[in-house]
Amino acid sequence: MFNRAQNLRRISSIGLIALLYANQACSDPERGGANFCTQLNQQLPGLTGPLVISSDIKDLVKRYKKLDRITPLAIQDDWHTVTELMSQAAEVDPQDPLSRQELADNAYKAERPARNVAAWIEATCGFEMPDVIGVEGRITPPTTAAP
Repeated sequence: MFNRAQNLRRISSIGLIALLYANQACSDPERGGANFCTQLNQQLPGLTGPLVISSDIKDLVKRYKKLDRITPLAIQDDWHTVTELMSQAAEVDPQDPLSRQELADNAYKAERPARNVAAWIEATCGFEMPDVIGVEGRITPPTTAAP
């Protein structure tokens, strides 16, 4: 039977191990801002148009998915939303009105995440994200007149 001191040592050891694993997961250099910015900058030419043939669109989706695996936690959900939209756009049936409408609805839902991504990239990476789903890369804050 264990005494109280032994139990505390075991709990402390388990806590320390858990903390070390959590710290390692949070400090993943693959998902760091510097790595993401470097990879994104290398991929930028392939993230802009024109997208003429279906292989262009498939290449674009591959680039977004590759970057999705290393996106920093600060924009991970937003980037994933945009990536999913790109995947859906690659698969849309232009002859099917329902398919086009579903894509339009999802593009509308992805507008704020796309703006968040563009703002983060400009602030963190120092360059503009190409136009995505009609959202300009540079985000200009609204101006208001003083009363």
